Amino acid sequence: MKPLTIFFGLFLLLLAYNSASYGQGTSKSQTTAGTENLYKGTEVSLKARVTKKPEPKYTKIAKKHQITGTVVIRCVFSKTGEVTNIHVISGLPDGLTDRAVEAAKKIRFIPATKDGHPVSMWMELQYNFNLY
Repeated sequence: MKPLTIFFGLFLLLLAYNSASYGQGTSKSQTTAGTENLYKGTEVSLKARVTKKPEPKYTKIAKKHQITGTVVIRCVFSKTGEVTNIHVISGLPDGLTDRAVEAAKKIRFIPATKDGHPVSMWMELQYNFNLY
């Protein structure tokens, strides 16, 4: 009987936790990272403008294995001009994903603006790896 009581108690605790966090959603597509709002491209007055996008270099092992394809990254172009919150959506083997992430960190851009003020926005980047 005691294991059943413990199980029931844990179940109620989990249910209470989920109910409490259910109402804490975000408005529209805005989310917060720390204290700043993050916007989608459709929510800003002017989108971020890339001024420099370094291309990643192939790794020796990826060349040897003739790996080709696309690395897709989702990240934040912050209002301070830094690329942050990098998440790999689709990667490649043999170090190519790491090379794409390194290149993304080196991107230079003019931040997006909303109502005349710089804001942070979500971006999706694609790095194509092709052997010619």
